[in-house]
Amino acid sequence: MSRPILRWCGLAMLCCLAATAGFESWGADSPASLKLTLRFRKETGPASGRWHTLTAPAQWDAKKTAVVICDMWDKHWCQMSTQRVGQMAPRMNEFVKEARKRGSLVIHCPSDTMDFYKDTPQRKLAQAAPVSTPKTELQRWCRIDLAKETPLPIDDTDGGCDTVPPDPNFKAWSRQIATIEIHDGDAITDSAEAYYLMRQRGIENVIVMGVHTNMCVLGRPFSIRQMVQQGLNVVLVRDLTDTMYNPKKRPFGSHFTGTDLVVEHIEKYWCPTITSGDLLDSKEYRFPADKRPHLVAVVSEEEYETNETLSKFAAEHLGRDFRVTFVFGGADATDNRGKVTEPRPTPAPNGSLLPALIARPTSTDKNDLLGTEAIEAADILLVSARRRNPTAEQLDRVRKFVAAGKPVVGIRTASHPFHLRDKPATEGRADWPTFDADIWGGHYTNHYGDAKSGPNNIVTIDDADKNHPILTGFKVGDYHSEGTLYLTSPLAEGTHVLLTGHFTDKPVEPVAWTFTRKDGGRSFYTSLGHKSDFAQPEFARLLQNVLLWAVARN
Repeated sequence: MSRPILRWCGLAMLCCLAATAGFESWGADSPASLKLTLRFRKETGPASGRWHTLTAPAQWDAKKTAVVICDMWDKHWCQMSTQRVGQMAPRMNEFVKEARKRGSLVIHCPSDTMDFYKDTPQRKLAQAAPVSTPKTELQRWCRIDLAKETPLPIDDTDGGCDTVPPDPNFKAWSRQIATIEIHDGDAITDSAEAYYLMRQRGIENVIVMGVHTNMCVLGRPFSIRQMVQQGLNVVLVRDLTDTMYNPKKRPFGSHFTGTDLVVEHIEKYWCPTITSGDLLDSKEYRFPADKRPHLVAVVSEEEYETNETLSKFAAEHLGRDFRVTFVFGGADATDNRGKVTEPRPTPAPNGSLLPALIARPTSTDKNDLLGTEAIEAADILLVSARRRNPTAEQLDRVRKFVAAGKPVVGIRTASHPFHLRDKPATEGRADWPTFDADIWGGHYTNHYGDAKSGPNNIVTIDDADKNHPILTGFKVGDYHSEGTLYLTSPLAEGTHVLLTGHFTDKPVEPVAWTFTRKDGGRSFYTSLGHKSDFAQPEFARLLQNVLLWAVARN
């Protein structure tokens, strides 16, 4: 079978997107339309390993859309899985009711329970769908294919249960959870009948929800991999799903971080995602036990390669306590500097939606901060940017976050992130020349030393502050950094210095401090953040402590 043609360009490509994937300008809602915000991932550069989190509007014809409910059983062999299914089922039922009201086909897919429904009209509806020829061979289970995707980002080899499980071969379920209503006109199946029914009804779009994201939601014959490979426009409702992931396994983060990582994997290689709020109340459902603050990191600078060091730090240290989103600058010349890259899988090779989204042109200007929409839902902002002039809209999101009194943490070049040196922003761009004074209470002017001369910034903790929670685990005494010592004095009123540094016989300078801003929010800044700092466990512990302090978790 031929694959979706992606060689259109310019206006032709955009017209194709509007026609085939439902991309339209926002207009008035109609009862038969589904107004969605599609979230997807696009790599910042070839094989960079870093991904922009991007969104695009879409408006789908509800009558050409099916809602697939995957394996929302009444009971699971894993106790916590049963609990989480029960928690999200009411929200899922509300979403399904709204989609049904607008004219979408609802397909209930509780696998291995067809005997329970054998005499129902909904079961017979699915069975009556005429067999049709698929675009690619239909499979009973669509396994991972490393030509199309990387290995999953979590280790689920133990079955993924986060409670002491019974025998994993024990089948606990007998039906779909009763909370999710089944109405006249709905269908019930657990096989390729779903595809036949979609073909019969002229379905072009599929909304998938249910459990479990890393297993059935990807692999079942009615779910993501199969439907994408049949050329349908597929989205996952990312807040109405859950993983089989045990935090005692790699990457040793929160159970909910495990779900986030699998959702990211799907957004990279298979299909975009939406939230239940797209049809309901603009809000995102979160499990009651998911208390993680949402950390958004704005990273855009070449000198210290924090696009690499911060990404690695987050993967190793933040998954247990935070929900993390990165906002990177436009195509970064450092993404593949001097590196040999390996071939990457081709995302969703037979699908029509994700490749079309990825093919849309994005900015190659390093000043653009792509994905700043995430800041609107953030609880804490981490900044590592250097002399960028983003668009007014992008910078306004930062301004609004600060004005709300929320916590901000900055490292190294965050003392001069959003303005050029001694000149205004270029035409069409925005700047914030007083960011250093406004957010950190700082006064950056230059630096001492030569970055090539080896360790030249000797950091010292004042005895009076050695018991401060931010400094827990930071070695008392001298800390050597290969980064140059920033000139940051004098600091504003409201700052509290925790670390100082000196270089040869030059005056001592503040290296790390807290600051209470005029808006009442708390800030922390450190001029540390050189690549060599991230190699030292004390700095990793310091940064971890700071983020927990900023959200009042320690």
